[in-house]
Amino acid sequence: MRQPVSNLRHGNGPSPIAQYATVSSEYLQLLTVGAAARGLDIAPIFAACEIDPAMLDERAARVSAVRAAEVWNRTTRRLGDPLFGLTLAESLPLGALTLLDYLVLSSVDVGDGLSRVARYGPLMSDAEVLTLTADRNEARFRFHNGNGIPFPIEMIVGIFMRRSRELFGASWSIKRVWFAHAAQGARAVYDRVCQAPLQFEMPYTEVVFSRDLLALPMAGANARVNDILTAEADAALGALTAPTREPSLIDAVRQVLAEVRDEHDFTLTRLADRVGVSARTLQRHLRAAGVTHRGLVRGVRQDLAKRSLATHVSQGQIARTLGYSSAGAFQRAFKRWSGMTPGQHRRGR
Repeated sequence: MRQPVSNLRHGNGPSPIAQYATVSSEYLQLLTVGAAARGLDIAPIFAACEIDPAMLDERAARVSAVRAAEVWNRTTRRLGDPLFGLTLAESLPLGALTLLDYLVLSSVDVGDGLSRVARYGPLMSDAEVLTLTADRNEARFRFHNGNGIPFPIEMIVGIFMRRSRELFGASWSIKRVWFAHAAQGARAVYDRVCQAPLQFEMPYTEVVFSRDLLALPMAGANARVNDILTAEADAALGALTAPTREPSLIDAVRQVLAEVRDEHDFTLTRLADRVGVSARTLQRHLRAAGVTHRGLVRGVRQDLAKRSLATHVSQGQIARTLGYSSAGAFQRAFKRWSGMTPGQHRRGR
């Protein structure tokens, strides 16, 4: 089973339309519940951020993600806890995510449930993007941050980790967890929440687990209920403001190139398979767009290299990640692209 890449309209990394992103009243309810569990009345924070607390009672009401980010910032400061987002799931019972939770619970299996989370995640917040991919023996649930603060992404990771353990217990295990940002607090808290090997300041935030786990059946699977909820979710998704530009096949290829960079397989046939078209069709679209397969691969490699150099990842690891035979080969290629060595780029010359 190959899971499709979801929500390609946002691309990889910070969303180009992040300034127009919104979050729902249900999303803000999560923060309200979590803050209340810590003894904090969040209503004054909403007021300071020009959010009417009455909107929490209006289902599917939405506010700017920029204002929601300010709620996050003020709440973590008031609590004195930058890991509020990561641990928020501990205050959220099953069902707290309303439609999303019930879509997952009524799905056939894990793969079906996570695909629906990726598709319908914008109903909660379209400032973050979730993608699920499965290939060979691994599945990746990746979290793209659209608003520049780590707290919402850590909330999503924390919810994912807690829900999976609640639903599957000993049947569930994680291979590794990456965070694109630096640790926001004590490592012991991350270890408690994630219960898996983890690293910070990596190219992506993602949870990697065995592909076989996608086939785990959901105990509450109910096709009729899921169909009803899916219809409701589709209608709500259609009611969201449309993005300024629909994704092209070229946009999809660029994101897939970023997604498969661990596999070192950038062939045209492989990419065509991942976006669901024939190699001939993909080649025709590339020609029509005035780009080449080689140029796309080079562009994505350059972007990933520059982003990785902004972290503490070694040049040797970057070389391996991007499929180079050695750090020296990566250094020579980088100098051809940019006119400077990776070390000079990292130092900001």
